[in-house]
Amino acid sequence: MAHGHFLWTDLSTYDTAAAKADYADLFSWSFHGDGAYEFAIKDGQEVAAVFPMPPRLAEMRMPSFWMSYVHVEDLDGTVAKARTHDGAIVEVEPQAFNADARIALVRDPSGAGVTLYEGPDIAPRQTGIGRVERRYHHLPDIGLIEPFYRDLFGWTFTKTAEEPRPVYDIRHPDGSTVAQAEEVPEPVRGKYRYWIPSFRVRSVDATVKRLGALDGAVAAELTGGRALVADRQGAHFMIHAAGRDSDAKATGDTAPATGKPASISFPWKSLIGLCCIWLAVFLDLQVFWGVLFLIWTWPAIKTGRADFVEPIARASRPIMFWAIVGTWLVLSAWLIVMPLLGSG
Repeated sequence: MAHGHFLWTDLSTYDTAAAKADYADLFSWSFHGDGAYEFAIKDGQEVAAVFPMPPRLAEMRMPSFWMSYVHVEDLDGTVAKARTHDGAIVEVEPQAFNADARIALVRDPSGAGVTLYEGPDIAPRQTGIGRVERRYHHLPDIGLIEPFYRDLFGWTFTKTAEEPRPVYDIRHPDGSTVAQAEEVPEPVRGKYRYWIPSFRVRSVDATVKRLGALDGAVAAELTGGRALVADRQGAHFMIHAAGRDSDAKATGDTAPATGKPASISFPWKSLIGLCCIWLAVFLDLQVFWGVLFLIWTWPAIKTGRADFVEPIARASRPIMFWAIVGTWLVLSAWLIVMPLLGSG
């Protein structure tokens, strides 16, 4: 496998027996190993692994987490490059992974950890139910990571969507799309920043229901037929449905890049909003405040996110979300309807 491609995913968890039981239920995995590192088997192939939380991380009360691995040709050289970037941290120095491979754990300038792997390929790159087909990076600003990964792997970042939030295809020098990055508000992405594996499932709704029965949780419902979820030990991951339109877009490890850069249209909605403010203030026409509140209300309901001083997501803070949107609706009705009644 070429330098700069994702090739493996494993789970650090506190109760490996519970984790194996949960993921066997969710993805029909079986397991083999010595207890120190258990490989997940799907259709006779190793697709992931589960192992006990390292003591140092357990002392830090780190929640269970999924880790993504990137193949590198020169581990020491790549780690040396990482050190030159402000905000990057070499969490685990280069060390043996097995008899044939070495790894190092590096946190990018956003705080997301990625394991660098030097050695032979680990598993065949195949798609299907119960396998990692995509990876995502949720962060507040793409500028935090773009220079870092461009330097380490030659990745380029192409914006493919602006709404409901900015989305970037991350492309390898060979032209394939290795992942996507999304600028996501903290109420959706949570406290931590990390590379998120997305597992393909037959039905997102059915998998979410089954996860709930296993004491897991839904962290956020996302666009593209996806859901951000967590197992009972707090490990976050995504699930996406088979056969959705989003599958046509290349977001797997080595699929050819087919997405085109998003066209940048004129921000006419912002222009209308500014005009409303000027008209309301200088002509003292309250009706334009009502129009402005309506302009805010529609995209909030459509996307599930109200931007009022800070981003408020409907999925994670429904009471505050509807308090804000309800206020906008009431004020818009009052400011638009009352002048009409008064003139009548």
